[in-house]
Amino acid sequence: MRTVLVILAVVAMATTAFATSARVSLQQDEVTVDLQHHGAPLAVADVLICIDINANPGFADLSMRYADAFTFAGATTFAFASVEIEDGTINFPSDVTADNYPVVVVLTSENWWDVPGNIDPADEAVLASYLDTGGNLLFVGQDYMWGSHPEMGPCSGFPYDYLGMNVCSQDVIWAPDTANVSGSTGGLFDGESFFLDSTLVFLNNPFFPDVATPTATANYLLYYDEAALDGVAIYNETETFKTVWAGIEISAAPDMDFNHMIETIYDWFLSSTPVEETTWGSIKADYR
Repeated sequence: MRTVLVILAVVAMATTAFATSARVSLQQDEVTVDLQHHGAPLAVADVLICIDINANPGFADLSMRYADAFTFAGATTFAFASVEIEDGTINFPSDVTADNYPVVVVLTSENWWDVPGNIDPADEAVLASYLDTGGNLLFVGQDYMWGSHPEMGPCSGFPYDYLGMNVCSQDVIWAPDTANVSGSTGGLFDGESFFLDSTLVFLNNPFFPDVATPTATANYLLYYDEAALDGVAIYNETETFKTVWAGIEISAAPDMDFNHMIETIYDWFLSSTPVEETTWGSIKADYR
């Protein structure tokens, strides 16, 4: 029996130089805007970082490495949650919605060996409810599928509906310390490649990467160079939410590359599809 580890990190809130009620006057039209009532609600934290390390201190906790990378990307406030008991659920805050946490990160680090060993159905239910509110999820779970869906093969439920994983393969390469991953054509990392070294981040274990094919709403993000045509990372976008799943620990990249990856993902999460605006005059002109 492992020693139970209780981790409950307190929300780190940065003071925001933002008045609770500000009035902006446009000199020409004398239009006033009350930002307290008309502005977007302030989030509890820009990023909520959750880690399930099976309540075992023998696994690496990469929470702060991700917080540092998201800080580089422009996030300023963070909240943290973790497993509360061995083989238990993540101790999520009670208010996990997109308004309160625009981005949620879930990490399983080098935690495996048990079934279930990390994310359980209760965790998936919370994450599904969060995404249904319009959230953005980065899920880095190298052995998540084997621990939570050991049947592997064709996916269903949360991996299929939310993470955009169609067919998943377990441990495509057995226990390398290093790996090369490359961006998919037309994806967020098109033309880029990254070198990962497990010894930079793990305490005890090498890589056991999983790969997957994408669903109709998803696409490849990164390929594992040793596993032809299958993605070691998938990104998924629906009308409601965006997700990124990685089957290998991307924080094993050198700092500069890892910061770049997180910045790219964070920018994509917070971007919205632009709506092309036109005038009624230009529409009529098209039919002359």
